[in-house]
Amino acid sequence: MQEIMTARQMADYLQINEMTLYKKVHLGEIPVIRMGRALRFKKDIIDKWLEVESGWDQEFENLLKRSQRFGKVTGITEQKIQQTVEEVRREER
Repeated sequence: MQEIMTARQMADYLQINEMTLYKKVHLGEIPVIRMGRALRFKKDIIDKWLEVESGWDQEFENLLKRSQRFGKVTGITEQKIQQTVEEVRREER
């Protein structure tokens, strides 16, 4: 069973101020589940997000680099690549 955390629990887990957490949620920078006005966080998803955000997920970084090289060869812009990466990240949430 996945561990579900409240905003306060998640702020403590990430060792950040609760208002900083809310700001990150508002900006779409952190995966969240909205239950009405309440926010909930799945610990395993947050752990994966931390890996990607901190660069620990080397496989993802390598894929991004290969995609960028492919984009240059085929004429796809950096902006289009970034939009696609963001779409994939949202789908993985």
